[in-house]
Amino acid sequence: MSMLLFCRPSGRLFYFFFCSTNLKGERIAMKQKKITFVSLLLMLLVALLVACAKEPSTPPPVAPAPPNQPETIKPAPEPVSTEVSIIDVVGRTVTLSVPAEKLVGTHNPTMNQAVILGGGGKYIVGFGNKNMAGGLYGYVYPELDDVEQIGMRNEINFETCLALGADLAILPERFADLAEQFEAVGIPAAVVLPNVESYDTIKSALRMVSALVGEDERAEQIIAFFEQKIAAAKEIAQTIENHPKVLYLGGTSALSVANGVMLQSTMIETVGAINVAKDVSGKGDFIEVTLEEIIGWNPEVIYTPVFASYSLDDILNDPAWSSIKAVQNKSVYAFPSKLEPWDYPTPSAAMGLTWLIHSLYPDKYTMEQVLQDANDYYGFVYGQTFTAEQLGLE
Repeated sequence: MSMLLFCRPSGRLFYFFFCSTNLKGERIAMKQKKITFVSLLLMLLVALLVACAKEPSTPPPVAPAPPNQPETIKPAPEPVSTEVSIIDVVGRTVTLSVPAEKLVGTHNPTMNQAVILGGGGKYIVGFGNKNMAGGLYGYVYPELDDVEQIGMRNEINFETCLALGADLAILPERFADLAEQFEAVGIPAAVVLPNVESYDTIKSALRMVSALVGEDERAEQIIAFFEQKIAAAKEIAQTIENHPKVLYLGGTSALSVANGVMLQSTMIETVGAINVAKDVSGKGDFIEVTLEEIIGWNPEVIYTPVFASYSLDDILNDPAWSSIKAVQNKSVYAFPSKLEPWDYPTPSAAMGLTWLIHSLYPDKYTMEQVLQDANDYYGFVYGQTFTAEQLGLE
């Protein structure tokens, strides 16, 4: 009989061979040695197993790293665009790489859009004529005294605008020709207020300016208040049976009138009255007429701007006007307010509507309601409220 034992640690072989033959002569001797041999064999087997257990194992081969393997580079995130763009009222595309922060302009109703959105003078660095801003800015824009005047119309000082760091000029359509002049010196310009005035143009002007300065949410909140007051005025107008004939005069001349394309006419009609000068041709400003035309219209109520160059007494005490019903009944009024004109194409026209209802139909809307509307508006826009005396409503 033969036997082969082996252990193969780490690729090395150990062989042990032994044999036994059945020889008759040696049977007794082998029998005597059998126990000793088996014992030795067991000892060798144990020693072999211990050696195999102690032999360190070889770790599995590791694949070599590929030569000069570049690391994976993650793409940079796309930058967030801050560009703003509008199409202005004359069809020009105005694009700014970032929202504007320093505005200039020459027309106060247009500039007022930026004052409203900034809650004061946040965005304004240059006025055409800051004396035209009215009393409101003295309360909400105390830095106005330090603001530069850049000039009006054809007398604009563009070097001053550049020195102020202006990054946008906002203009009315009547001054649209200035847009190219501003852009020629490197200042973007947007024409935001059209010649034809309406509630829609007030809202669109505010939205244009808000897009250019990044104040969209604030603009929508102000517009919501404005729309609410328009809706309330229209609801009251539906209850009016006798529609009074009204005339709105211009500020520089008592013989200039607001025709149908001006905001004053829209306001008059919203509250259920009739603008007797609605059909006078012309747009963009008050239109000159004759006294004979005014006498022929024979308005029952006459309104003048609060900052008119003439007084109410100039009309009431002039014999030439004495045949007109409004003069005979002393129904000639200055349209408020002392803070700012409520007949300008700005959101403050909402208070103009409520005051107009009170003026024509005092039983439909009280002075207390007018004052509350003013407090609601000025409180939200500027964080301030005003007395009846400050508003000129006493």
